[in-house]
Amino acid sequence: MTETLAAHRVVVDDLERQFAHWLTAATPFADAEEFASAEAWRSVEAEAGLPLRRMLGRLVDELLRQAGLARGVIRSARSDPAYVPAAAAAVQQLRRSYTQVETTLEFFGDAVNTRTTAPLAMTLRTLDRLASASMRAVLAPAGLIVPPTLTYVDKGMGASILRAGIRLWSPGSVNPVAAIKIVRHNIYRPTSLFHETGHQVAAMTGWVPALRDALTQELADAPQLASVWSGWASEIAADVFAFAHTGYASVSALYDVVGDESTIFRWPLGDPHPIGWLRARLGVEMCRDAWGPGPWDALDAAVVVGHPISRVGGVLAEVLQGSAERMPRIARACRNTRIPGLAGRTIGEMLPPGRVSPSALADFEREAGRALWTSPEIRERDGIRIVALAGLREAERPQTAAEWASRARDWFHGTAVAA
Repeated sequence: MTETLAAHRVVVDDLERQFAHWLTAATPFADAEEFASAEAWRSVEAEAGLPLRRMLGRLVDELLRQAGLARGVIRSARSDPAYVPAAAAAVQQLRRSYTQVETTLEFFGDAVNTRTTAPLAMTLRTLDRLASASMRAVLAPAGLIVPPTLTYVDKGMGASILRAGIRLWSPGSVNPVAAIKIVRHNIYRPTSLFHETGHQVAAMTGWVPALRDALTQELADAPQLASVWSGWASEIAADVFAFAHTGYASVSALYDVVGDESTIFRWPLGDPHPIGWLRARLGVEMCRDAWGPGPWDALDAAVVVGHPISRVGGVLAEVLQGSAERMPRIARACRNTRIPGLAGRTIGEMLPPGRVSPSALADFEREAGRALWTSPEIRERDGIRIVALAGLREAERPQTAAEWASRARDWFHGTAVAA
């Protein structure tokens, strides 16, 4: 009997020790500055920061409530061995919940904490606003709520999004913001930002199923190609959204990402991204479809000459060649898909491509004059077109690309002076 009591005491003591560890680890979660500095939190727009802080606060409250329940079961187990299994299960659940909450807090804390300097904080605030503006342009007329945006900077080649409205790592938690990663090499040429907001818009409007059907119908004469292209619909919709906002700038910037010699023909099983060679050429064809000949023709030639289909063979070569022959049709189908959540309108009807044609951007530059880079009104009203203009000039004038990149950087930092 004495040995049984001693064994019981050992087990309960260890459960209490484990519980104390997880409670001690979880208690600081209530302080948001455990994960990001106060200055970084202050740099987040209220539209994103407030719902995000509320959501994180609820997660921590629930974790601490769960800890309180576990404490009660452990106390019961100390006086009654029948409660030991329940106490052990409660500690294990607390451990799992801690990990889930920690993952959520670390993700958003790391994102917020990338606002490490005043210039970078200013840049990310501007990106927050541009992202929201890009979604508002199509969601607001359709009566849909525009989710708040939190942008952050990280390494790598491509941007990404954790969409608003999806479930997070902690059970019962729903992401209140569109959290968008911008990579450093494109932070001052952020056309990829609008690719990511395109994913958010597509998810809210039923665009992807509609585009999948449009591609299947357009390529009915080539069932294999129809199957391949319809499987890429989610990424194509996002590319179309970026193109609608920033025109050729989005195409040239995309090619800088997908134009890697070692991956441009890569075709991983189940990858939702089009083969890089086709993705770049689709962007070029959208430019031609919208505006006719232009600087994108030189880019297309660079893709074809620099990466000839003769480098590959078999089914891949057939897909590339067959798609290239049908690219004008594919581009029109992508741009003219009627989107259910936008009352059946196309993205071109919502965002007329003429606004970001080279000639329209040249008129915009000329009419704005010296105020283009310094006016708060132009920044608020036409910030996306400034991104489109700077990206266009970088792409079509490589000899002065560094000057345009520097000008864009100063504009994002809020330190630009009249040119």
